[in-house]
Amino acid sequence: MARARLRPGAASGRTGSGSGGKPAATLTFKQRFWREVRGYAEALVIAFLVVTFLFTTVGVVGTSMEPNLDGGNGRGNVLQALLTGDRVFIPKFDTWLRRAGLLGHYERGAVVVLREPATAPTALESGKRNFFIKRIVGVPGDRIRIERGQVYVNDVAIDQGFITDSGTIRVAPVDFPSVIVRDGAVSALVMGFETTPKGNAVPMLPMGGFAPASVSVDDPRVQLFYGNVLKNVEVPAGTAEGTPVVLNMVVPAGHYFVMGDNRSAGGSEDSRYFGPVEAMAIAGRATAVIWPPRRDGEWNFRGLSAPEAFKAADSAE
Repeated sequence: MARARLRPGAASGRTGSGSGGKPAATLTFKQRFWREVRGYAEALVIAFLVVTFLFTTVGVVGTSMEPNLDGGNGRGNVLQALLTGDRVFIPKFDTWLRRAGLLGHYERGAVVVLREPATAPTALESGKRNFFIKRIVGVPGDRIRIERGQVYVNDVAIDQGFITDSGTIRVAPVDFPSVIVRDGAVSALVMGFETTPKGNAVPMLPMGGFAPASVSVDDPRVQLFYGNVLKNVEVPAGTAEGTPVVLNMVVPAGHYFVMGDNRSAGGSEDSRYFGPVEAMAIAGRATAVIWPPRRDGEWNFRGLSAPEAFKAADSAE
């Protein structure tokens, strides 16, 4: 068998060419160390630029986006969930173009990754703000309300078949925002609150069979979680007073109303628990599921386009 031979002076660690080349100077330990450090630093800088300005991927953990995104089977183990859950693709350039005002707002129905608000119940309990993955339901200027689990956007009932057709999710009959009106203005919020062992309040949404007492709008708990909701509630002339009523809230400028697809009881912590989120909290839009390639015997690669149902709200704007 023929063997490749190394010609003298070729790829042999020598500089120059021909037999007159001089041996390369031996590098000192310090020079070798900094050469290695520079190599790693360059790789890290390139990686940082890619994930900051080009694209990144995010693993889905938990059940809040079922049935459309699988959060893995590690319910009590985040690492196991990351290894077995769906991983989504996020083009970062899209995020920066939107923040620069070169693109419009995110569309209704888009799946986005966002930083958990500081006033979210889990953030208050844990002392840190994690990243959530949710679906945008309302964009700035939209009028939102939820009656017995049915979401209305600009007074249009959004078909929730993209959630319920799988047969695995039963939408909880939540009412939001349920308020008490007196003298033509919102005076109280119909909302329950429980206290955790750490002393933090947690909202309990009113739903069929559970009608909590009303709480004054001046209550610190109401202002903490729902201050940005109540100041944007519309009170039409002739609204019944002194009794619970579900009214529209207007999504303020620079904010979005987000929800998880898992709208069963306790299925998702979202804008029903902390109100609209600031646009700057959104880290990017998830455009596709890229991992694992197959799940339950079928291909799992797929785009994450907005459900057609949300287009019905366009005509009502």
